[in-house]
Amino acid sequence: MVAKKSLILGISGSPRVSVTSKALDSALKAAESVPGITTMKIDLAGHDISNCKNCNVCINKNLDFCPVFKDDLKKEYYEMYKNCDGIILATPIYHMTATGLIQNFLSRMKPLSQYARQGKFGSRMGAGIAVGGMRNGGQDFCLTVLNNMLQSSGVNIIGGGVQFYNGAAVWSKNQKELNDENGILETQALGRKLAYMCKVVQSGIDTLGEDINDANFLGFHNDEDLKQGYLNRGLDY
Repeated sequence: MVAKKSLILGISGSPRVSVTSKALDSALKAAESVPGITTMKIDLAGHDISNCKNCNVCINKNLDFCPVFKDDLKKEYYEMYKNCDGIILATPIYHMTATGLIQNFLSRMKPLSQYARQGKFGSRMGAGIAVGGMRNGGQDFCLTVLNNMLQSSGVNIIGGGVQFYNGAAVWSKNQKELNDENGILETQALGRKLAYMCKVVQSGIDTLGEDINDANFLGFHNDEDLKQGYLNRGLDY
């Protein structure tokens, strides 16, 4: 049996093409060094993306995209986000947290929340890259924000122990070029570990076949069990 290739999606949430985009490139290049891994990238620089209004038009019309705003959030971005096996969020630090641009992007993925609720994102691996103008410029807190956003859709967060802890912390030195040696090493280790974890998960899914299902990735035995879990909490399935 030929193993399915794993797709890793990188999203740069900087309004400018600078160190954040290059740090993400470093991680994606490292991921591609692992056999069986392909990568794609969304660079949000120059994009005008409105924040989600929680109007639920997408949900009510059963759409996989937002029909409300006519901005720069392309339909293919929804497909890329929906189909990836791994995801890396990269952002510069604005006021000690992630940019509004990347937060808007993730909030606008609400049309795909139906898949998250079914557990289809539960086998996905995720990680973050935070870029600060200072060495200690809030990277750890910002990485926690990125990880929390990923976990809200069921994504599994990878950590690197001594290599990169809860994500890659990069020091831009307020320059346009990426020349933080430690930061580069962290992005590379993060990219490779994410790639290997995606391979391990995909191999397990391929091996188990019908013995594994999406509901398992939300902590339930099957769809009926999952549905009852939602009902027990007063939620719609």
